[in-house]
Amino acid sequence: MDCKICNYKTEVIFEKIILQKYKSKFHRCENCNFIQTDEPIWLEEAYKSAITTLDIGLLSRNNILKKQLENIIDNYFSETRLYLDYAGGYGVFVRLMRDIGYDFYRQDDYCDNIFANYFDINDTQIKQFDIVTGFEVLEHFSNPLQEIEKVLTFSETAIFSTEIAPLSISEAEKWWYLTEETGQHIAFYSVKSMEIIAEKFNKNYYCRDGNIHIFTNKKIPNFKKKLPKSFISKLFYKKRKKNHLLLRIINTYKAF
Repeated sequence: MDCKICNYKTEVIFEKIILQKYKSKFHRCENCNFIQTDEPIWLEEAYKSAITTLDIGLLSRNNILKKQLENIIDNYFSETRLYLDYAGGYGVFVRLMRDIGYDFYRQDDYCDNIFANYFDINDTQIKQFDIVTGFEVLEHFSNPLQEIEKVLTFSETAIFSTEIAPLSISEAEKWWYLTEETGQHIAFYSVKSMEIIAEKFNKNYYCRDGNIHIFTNKKIPNFKKKLPKSFISKLFYKKRKKNHLLLRIINTYKAF
């Protein structure tokens, strides 16, 4: 197979059984170290439920992402006002961000919106946003460049979360992030593959804490790759002076 990011040749580094029935090779690019499965013929079965029941870390992950994004916005994108969470699932992240004062909306073509009703992309005339987020979605893309291009139609700045693949083949083969039991993770990125993606879309690329990836037209000369340890604990107790946007959903509900 050719690499879906840079079109270089790939090599087979191991095999796994997907969904306990489909044998798939895992191919790593000889140039950018991007890892991809065989063409995923199992996706229809894998997405019988849009969010797998094995994802028991959904709530804790969203709480962590809320703190990370709050810090990034306040420190590097303080001029922004409108936000969209792409493939936002049940709307948990949108609800959390609205509750601390960020004007977030949700987009998802495949999952029910449970927690962010009335703040869906289909509920607004807004089509352009200051930032679009896509948390835990890159690894689901069967055609990464095409799908990232679609995400970038909503904003010039995109912030993704995904884990960077180990360079060691033995570590990659045992990597928990493969989640072959679910069949939903089919694309795994290296830092070099992220840099190539940024170059293809004429974006600057910044990585925070190894799992937050920012593609933006903006240059951030003072960007810190990691949060200072002393600041992380304070971040969880920080009180915002923004308006609580939970009130908006209450007022919207009263209007019906």
